[in-house]
Amino acid sequence: MFFKYSYKLIITVTFFSLSLYAQNKKEREVLNFIHARYNGNIDSVKMFLHEEFTYFHSPYIGMGMTTEEGPEGIFVDKVSPFIKATIKPKVNDIIVEVNNIKVEMNKNYDIIKRNINGALGDSIEFLFSRNDTTFNSKIFLTEQQFKQNSISFLTDIKLYADRWYEYDFDLKDILSKKNKFVVHYEWEGSLFEGGQIYSFKAIEIIKTSSHNNKIVSIEAVWTEKQFIDQFK
Repeated sequence: MFFKYSYKLIITVTFFSLSLYAQNKKEREVLNFIHARYNGNIDSVKMFLHEEFTYFHSPYIGMGMTTEEGPEGIFVDKVSPFIKATIKPKVNDIIVEVNNIKVEMNKNYDIIKRNINGALGDSIEFLFSRNDTTFNSKIFLTEQQFKQNSISFLTDIKLYADRWYEYDFDLKDILSKKNKFVVHYEWEGSLFEGGQIYSFKAIEIIKTSSHNNKIVSIEAVWTEKQFIDQFK
């Protein structure tokens, strides 16, 4: 669900100040791309992307499925093709129990959340409901990584630009070697004027084509928080 507020975009770091970090023409082009990306300028972003562009989200240790709340309870919203389970869940399966704890909406979510954490190779016991029948499945925690092509990437840029009332982008550093660039930045924004401030820090590895300098891939690297979260 996206919030409908009047669109207003504020970038505290101007393109000029971004360019101060750039040491060469290739770095300046990468910064031009970042500037267009966080301004939601879809047409400009398209010009920077290679036809085989891929965005690699930060890898994480997880189950390989996401859930949502519905009238009948917590249901499976998405299932990764890389999920490892004794019986693979399907979209719209209802989660009845997690590690023998009955799921009660708005009552024991924190307890359930603590029971779905673990290390690589650990397993979690689920009781699912599907078409008025129930079944048990053991889901193993594996390394997951979500990927996007250019169409999906551009769609997300548009959705973010429409959603956020304002945000600030602070470039910390940019390093490069030939056609590989490492960009470190901080981002914070609010959904409406005077609203709660959300923030994150990110490091991304951007690779460009040696033939036309278009961006072939962006790989998100773990932030400090994401790294620490793997041990909770």
